[in-house]
Amino acid sequence: MIKQTWNIGEDEKNRILNLHESATKNLYLVNEQLISKQVNNQPTKTTFPKQNIGDKFAFGEYDSQNVKNNILALKPKIEEFIKNSGGNQFTVNISSGESNVTNPKGFETKGSLGLARANSVKKYFEEIFPDLIKQGILIINSPKSESDVTIGKTPYDKTKGDNKNPELIKKYKEEQFVTFDINGGGTKCNFDFGVEAGQGDPKLNYVLTDEFLEGKGVMSFTPGQIPDRLIIVDGKGQIETDTGYITSEVSKYTDWKYTPLYVLFLTNLRKTNPIVVSGNKIITITATNYNELLSQLLNNPNSKTYRKFGDEIAPALAEMKKMIGQGQTTFVVYNLSNTAITVPFDSPSGDKKVKVFSPIGTDKIKTGYGLVGKCTT
Repeated sequence: MIKQTWNIGEDEKNRILNLHESATKNLYLVNEQLISKQVNNQPTKTTFPKQNIGDKFAFGEYDSQNVKNNILALKPKIEEFIKNSGGNQFTVNISSGESNVTNPKGFETKGSLGLARANSVKKYFEEIFPDLIKQGILIINSPKSESDVTIGKTPYDKTKGDNKNPELIKKYKEEQFVTFDINGGGTKCNFDFGVEAGQGDPKLNYVLTDEFLEGKGVMSFTPGQIPDRLIIVDGKGQIETDTGYITSEVSKYTDWKYTPLYVLFLTNLRKTNPIVVSGNKIITITATNYNELLSQLLNNPNSKTYRKFGDEIAPALAEMKKMIGQGQTTFVVYNLSNTAITVPFDSPSGDKKVKVFSPIGTDKIKTGYGLVGKCTT
């Protein structure tokens, strides 16, 4: 018998150990997430947890055996998910993003590197799950062009040392992502999303819910006392349904038709982030002086006594009074539904998305909402 020996360098040994550790952690994480979505061994949501594999690509790399190995390690869990979900068609949703860091040669066009990485992930799925794809059980949904890649908002200037700034480097890495999730089965249009207390991240346009829709049904949206906005976008990102900013509960401030702080937030956002506060469902009021503004914000326009104290009233009124003095005449308000809002949806190919904008919040004030969908066919 010939005795075989291999001499492995320290760097290679550490690389192999890191690969094993990473794959093992991913399997435990996925297993934990899948179990949390089941009751009595019956799936309550047919969604495979989102996986971020962007950090598995080396700098400037778009074809990576490391990334493919990561998906291979998840293969048993993906097959188990498909088997236990009780459906016959599932969609792999691949998303990618780039920071504003200068791309390597060959990827000068912004979005081109993110698109190449997304295409590689699509190729790995085609190589790892050929039978499921051939049978039509697994469908791949990935970016079609550079415009489908999310470009980060953190500025980059090498001459200012941005490439050596630890805080900026962290942000750049967060913006350089490739993710995938899998949804489908026979009950995808049944869902239950929601936020108990929170505020959206301005880097993500204050979006707290961003989920694919599949099937045909009706959703019930309950924003509560703090206004939020629900939209449905098609596969090209175009808005096809928009609730505008809306509440579903009576305000605790009985003197006020519109809570001053919420009006201030939305009005300022219309200038700083117009994507969040734009469209024909956004409601505005016009006031040329402070008393005219008050009369439109109050439940009783002629009231001379009303509650002024509180973090959501007095400071906002003072700020808006100052804004009027500086020439501001238009202020953004919101719909007062005082009941759940019913929104129909129809996404036969599973490429439409529901998004909820939640821009209003402070350290003390957080929004909360519920979003429940039910199949109708």
